[in-house]
Amino acid sequence: MKCISCGTAMKTKRENYHYVESGLPHVSLESIDVSRCAGCGESEVAIPAIEDLHRVIAESLIQKRSRLAPAEIRFLRKYLGWSGTDFAKRAGTTPETVSRWETGASPMGGASDRLLRLLVVTKTPVNDYSVDALAEIEVDRSPRPMRLGLTRDRKGGWRPRSGRDFVTA
Repeated sequence: MKCISCGTAMKTKRENYHYVESGLPHVSLESIDVSRCAGCGESEVAIPAIEDLHRVIAESLIQKRSRLAPAEIRFLRKYLGWSGTDFAKRAGTTPETVSRWETGASPMGGASDRLLRLLVVTKTPVNDYSVDALAEIEVDRSPRPMRLGLTRDRKGGWRPRSGRDFVTA
């Protein structure tokens, strides 16, 4: 492989690599191919299966016992593929609040911390439920109980009744 900066041949070695590109301060990857140019000092890193890597990082972060740090909040939001505004809608807050969480200007509350972890766990929605429904919850209306009729399906399981028996409040 040749250096894209100066054209000199690069030498590749397996090294432990501090993965700063993740946005997290303490992520190390073991035995990664790093190519270095002897001519100009340029280096290139080959990180295989990056989507799987990010999934493992996300799964590890949501299992930690302490609250999420600002960089971890940002990583998980980006892992979910959301802008700050998208995440704010789903969390029922403002984009400015999300920004403050991600910069460390104010701590993320316990309920929001748990919600973010839950959203990471349920990234692939179950059947027809989508986490996008969280953005549609009406927070200004008074809470009212939901009237729900349930019926057995042909396989012996349960399903909501259709029509007037299944009324959302």
